[in-house]
Amino acid sequence: MGIENYAKALFDLAKEQNKIDLLTFHFDDFMNAMEKNPNWVSMMDSPMISFEEKKKMIDTLEYDSTFLAFLKMLAQKNMTHAYLEVYPIWAHMSRVFLNITHIHLYSAIPVTEEQENALRKVIQPRFPNKKITFHMTIDPSLIGGVKIVYQGQSLDRSVARELEELYTTI
Repeated sequence: MGIENYAKALFDLAKEQNKIDLLTFHFDDFMNAMEKNPNWVSMMDSPMISFEEKKKMIDTLEYDSTFLAFLKMLAQKNMTHAYLEVYPIWAHMSRVFLNITHIHLYSAIPVTEEQENALRKVIQPRFPNKKITFHMTIDPSLIGGVKIVYQGQSLDRSVARELEELYTTI
């Protein structure tokens, strides 16, 4: 079974059970948890640990039963690491279904809620009838300003970019 099929199967189950929001929250939480504890995934992929032991460890996680079943299926195949490839496909399908536009926002310093709302107001007309979410990344090399990336296209209004343009014209 290909990675896309794992994502599609999980998405179809979530849609059928009306749990897309819930599983999106759980998948996001799982991604964050695994960033902090990558050894857990290695342990789940180890053929040295029985599937019964893996199931017990997965059952201790506080996630929806559908998401736990997904993790157990990956663990049974010693492919828990595949969650990294399944996640972007899942995220895209759930955003399309939920009518969400996800924009990557780079900033030299953390963006305040007020600034985020102002950006959302400016960007919203380009995405009518869609909810806009931001993925924030702090990039000190920008010096100031912001860089917005959506589906490979970017709008760079950073100080670093302005300085680069100024240098090019001199």
